[in-house]
Amino acid sequence: MKNENYIFLISSYDIDHLLPQVSKALEKRHEIISRERYPSMWLFIDRLNHSTHRKNRSRLRTKLFSIVCIAAGIFLLVPGLMEPQELLIPLLAGLTALIIGIFGLWHSRKNKKNPFDRSAKLLLAGKDTISEGTKITISFSNDGMTVSADDDNTVYVPFNDFECAVETADIFLFVYRENAMVLQKQDLITDNCKDFSDMISGKIKHFRQL
Repeated sequence: MKNENYIFLISSYDIDHLLPQVSKALEKRHEIISRERYPSMWLFIDRLNHSTHRKNRSRLRTKLFSIVCIAAGIFLLVPGLMEPQELLIPLLAGLTALIIGIFGLWHSRKNKKNPFDRSAKLLLAGKDTISEGTKITISFSNDGMTVSADDDNTVYVPFNDFECAVETADIFLFVYRENAMVLQKQDLITDNCKDFSDMISGKIKHFRQL
């Protein structure tokens, strides 16, 4: 493995251009965590999506199926919440049906608005006003990430502290220690994104490319 440092020199962000990519990256991060916590539910969702694609179901049929799931979920969830110890199985079944219904209803919309747009806006807020005189560098080695600012404030994060990383066409999203960071590919001063992707994919447990 190359013993090489990958350095990002932070510049101003084009928020309007990057917002959809950051939203999709945050959505993928949510899916990664959800799949790890609820593998059985996602197995069912994947089968449902595959079946929907194979049979070319209409949007109306998908909506109706989702509404039925939501209704069944509420029907099972309410008594389960009242007596969770005695009705644990109906409680879990109701929760699963409710999640599947909501997911299917959102997935069948004609004009989908990404529910992560608001989080993406908060994450990008102020990054379009970074001045050229501000020097912030983010460097990655084989051991971890180092954040350095021009006020000599330095933070080091080992790769073991990273929850996940998501790559899109123009950015990398990193989640670590309950923090999220967006880095622009154009800010990688060595311009070798492929090598950088290969390196972090072997260091961070959950790494996805969109």
